[in-house]
Amino acid sequence: MRKLLKVLLPVLIDFGIFGAVVAYNMPTHPMKLIEIGNGNLYSLMAYFHLFWPLLLLVGILTQYLIIVPLWDNQAVKSIKARLIIGLCIAFVCFAFAGSISYIIWDPTEGQKPLISFWWYLSEIQLIYWVVTFVILYLMDRGKFTRTETPEEIESAV
Repeated sequence: MRKLLKVLLPVLIDFGIFGAVVAYNMPTHPMKLIEIGNGNLYSLMAYFHLFWPLLLLVGILTQYLIIVPLWDNQAVKSIKARLIIGLCIAFVCFAFAGSISYIIWDPTEGQKPLISFWWYLSEIQLIYWVVTFVILYLMDRGKFTRTETPEEIESAV
């Protein structure tokens, strides 16, 4: 049951946050399929609004197959392991954000839209992963507290 919560809870909370942002903006800016390729924030929200079931499935699979096993097996070992895991995830996300931005970028508009869209995608992923890891930490905070060994207790006396 705990592993199921580790898989579902972070993804559902993240998607709830993004869904609330999209729902808040829908009355002023309706989400249409034609807007997806515009390369702005509204195109990302339209993409999320239209393809959220697929994105939710990808999020749950990623959480189940990659993140929770890494978290359970490595994250509690040391701060160095947590740092390496975080840097690897950040690198992969930044590379994917750059790749997607490059694919949809129109070179005739200059480099500013490419960098802007890359930044948008990176920010969204940063928020997603920070929320995910904070939730995982709160669920497993007992694993991160250092217990004193009998030698440390005796030397303190």
